[in-house]
Amino acid sequence: MFASPWKDALIVLIIVLLFFGPKRLPALSRAIGESVKEFKGGIAQSSSSEEKSELRSSPSSETVSPENAAGQSAPSSSVTSEHTNV
Repeated sequence: MFASPWKDALIVLIIVLLFFGPKRLPALSRAIGESVKEFKGGIAQSSSSEEKSELRSSPSSETVSPENAAGQSAPSSSVTSEHTNV
């Protein structure tokens, strides 16, 4: 590309200024800033809700029945071969 990132930014700014005009530029930058802020808030909210759900479903939070603690396996809730005949 170009030799300097400052030159790149200046060229992009000039093109945006010519395309949108000086009157719409502040409103455009404000809208972009609000969009970025909302996006970051959504990402933070999503990651915090995922962390909460992972904490709830961790194996250490499950209760252990006396049968399972003694080394006996609990009955399986999977479908048996009798019910899979088509």
